[in-house]
Amino acid sequence: MIAVLCAMKEERDAILKLMENVKRLDSETIYYHQEVLDNEYYVGKINGKDVVLGRCGVGMIYATINTMLMIQKFDPELLINCGVAGSLNENVHVGDIVVANRTADWRMDVPGWDRSINSDKFSFACDDRVLKIISDNENVNIGAIVSANEFIKDQNQLEIIRKYFPEALAGEMEGAAVANTCYAFGKKCSIIRSISDETLVKNDFEKFYFNLPESCSKVAALCKEIIERY
Repeated sequence: MIAVLCAMKEERDAILKLMENVKRLDSETIYYHQEVLDNEYYVGKINGKDVVLGRCGVGMIYATINTMLMIQKFDPELLINCGVAGSLNENVHVGDIVVANRTADWRMDVPGWDRSINSDKFSFACDDRVLKIISDNENVNIGAIVSANEFIKDQNQLEIIRKYFPEALAGEMEGAAVANTCYAFGKKCSIIRSISDETLVKNDFEKFYFNLPESCSKVAALCKEIIERY
């Protein structure tokens, strides 16, 4: 079985549309911003392959909680964290897709620990098999994705990322937590993102919600392709 975990309802529902023979399963009750998180599991198939889809909510803590629960309940062969992100590279634009080869928490800083995308403390490699599958896709960028509990929207954030993670192609709020949790449980993971805004170059983070529907559709299509070929 392959598990797919998304932070937002829009991201999850774009993938749900591509699944067949779907059954809804109850999940653990998790409180999220003064309400119960809409984090039910949807079990079905994509091109005959067993898939479970869930929603974790926004941010590193909720991503960790729900990744752990999904691993414990379904024991997936691969866990894909699928969604949208902001560009951190002048050559990566709205609508482009980034598949992570490594991911890191760009806010984590501990004396004596290497603060870089290659750190063995808080940087994590993503599944090589996925990278091979999409290596022939000219519309996909392979590179680093960084995460933190912050929506990237100002110059101070960008200066830190440029200093310590100049290789980063995209930034978001869950991927590193998912990868860290998968590492802790010995599970393979893939972090894939469609670009929804270009704060680095155009300072257009306000366009996030305008671009969200199309970005979700594009990343869902790639997620489907990966599952079909895995």
